[in-house]
Amino acid sequence: MKTDPIVLDSSAWIEYVLNGPHAEEYARVLKSKTTEVIVPSVCIFEVYRSIERIVGMREALAVTMSMQAFMIDELSSDRARQAAAISRAHVLSTADAIIYATAQAYGATLYTQDPDFMKLDGVKYFKHRR
Repeated sequence: MKTDPIVLDSSAWIEYVLNGPHAEEYARVLKSKTTEVIVPSVCIFEVYRSIERIVGMREALAVTMSMQAFMIDELSSDRARQAAAISRAHVLSTADAIIYATAQAYGATLYTQDPDFMKLDGVKYFKHRR
């Protein structure tokens, strides 16, 4: 039986890749056979940029290629308009608004460590710790 879809924001992907304190929780949903994982294309940009800076280009490429095993939601003009409205309503950055708009469009739960999402509907927030 399929469960509701999920979206991991960039902070969650980076936490997973770098084996941070919440990596096991993210691994559980990523490896679940019953959960559909949706990847907003802007997450590929943000994850590549961060992993390249922290670890290196080869690792960043490997990580972002593995993200493509899941359903990629390319930024459409409709999604961009939805994100603009969300950005205004919730005072979110461009990338955060795109990620949240993607989760909302699919009725997905957004997994995140970003406190900007903390009080929004449909969000599972994990407090960032190192």
